[in-house]
Amino acid sequence: MAKGRPREFDTEEALDKAIIVFWRKGYRGTSLDDLTEAMEINRPSLYAAFVDKERLFLSAIDRYRSKFLAPPTKKLINASSLREGLPEFLKGMGAVILNDETPPGCMIACLLSEECCDSAAIKGKLLDSIALADSTFQPIFEKHKAELAPGIDPATAARLLTTALHGMAIRARAGGGKRDLVRISSGLVRALLCG
Repeated sequence: MAKGRPREFDTEEALDKAIIVFWRKGYRGTSLDDLTEAMEINRPSLYAAFVDKERLFLSAIDRYRSKFLAPPTKKLINASSLREGLPEFLKGMGAVILNDETPPGCMIACLLSEECCDSAAIKGKLLDSIALADSTFQPIFEKHKAELAPGIDPATAARLLTTALHGMAIRARAGGGKRDLVRISSGLVRALLCG
């Protein structure tokens, strides 16, 4: 390799390592040295691949969404009913929020909301993430609207689910345990579904 030339690396693997650093330390609390050490790359490689720390953070959020949030969401999308799919989805999200191998909470709920005040790009990513969650959940509730409790329409159900997930993540970040999340999940299912 030529001197000074950034070495090649697996972008997804590097992002997976960056996710854990950001998730643990937050955006402002994470230094470039923290990132390059965890990602096992040098600064020129980081800049060549991601331009700067903020864009790396935004890319890490996208990777987090596809790696951690998409699998339980796909199960909910493919479920034959809300009564079957919603508890399984919430169980899967609980496993993301409270996992021995990752920091507690959710990068989107905990970090984006914490960091958005100082950056228009990060604030935009938070708004986009909330809107994406709402727009992902709403068609699921539309499909199974006969199961919804009286007075709850699919759009409201979607927003309630998004909001509950964010609240659960913040509780976990603050030290809430699995029992607390299970209780909230059960209450949410009872509130959303009829009978």
